[in-house]
Amino acid sequence: MSKHNKKESALHEEQELQEELCDQEQNQPTEEKDKATLYFEQLVRLQADFENYRKRVEKEKAELINFGKTEVLLSFLSLYDVLLKAKKQVESENADVKNIKQGLKMIFEEFAKVFKAQGVQIITAKGKPYDAMTQEVITTVPCAPKDDGLVLEEISSGVKMGDRVIRPAQVIVGKAPEENSKEVKKDIKQNKTEGDK
Repeated sequence: MSKHNKKESALHEEQELQEELCDQEQNQPTEEKDKATLYFEQLVRLQADFENYRKRVEKEKAELINFGKTEVLLSFLSLYDVLLKAKKQVESENADVKNIKQGLKMIFEEFAKVFKAQGVQIITAKGKPYDAMTQEVITTVPCAPKDDGLVLEEISSGVKMGDRVIRPAQVIVGKAPEENSKEVKKDIKQNKTEGDK
């Protein structure tokens, strides 16, 4: 083989190699474009699915709220019926205190049933130490030192549902009067002088 043929052959091989590389480079962006297009289409579908999910959840949330309201309303209808009976009894000419007391008792029993069914608990605070997590102080009143910090009166009951306080009890708390600060200073001064002797 002559030098000329060898050169031609080498040039030809080099051209073929460059053409292969060029084809590979051209194919590579096409493959990347195909992948990018595929990913973009997946992203668009995912976004549409998420938007549909969000709309469905909002619709279900509204339905659940309405269902909950209906359940609570149904539980109070029996209470309403008892209140109507009590009203009729009070308005009748032969209403007496005994019947009114019986009607009130029935009303409170019905409330207790409704509260129990809903998981509601009444917070009793009177006579117990003040608790900032379940009570709201309306005012403090002077009291004996033994009653300091105790709930002396309950203005309105607190309400819990499970572990959550729905409404804190409004209370009046006892506060023992502080001794006159002049007397306290005088006692401290006397104790110091006695200790020095």
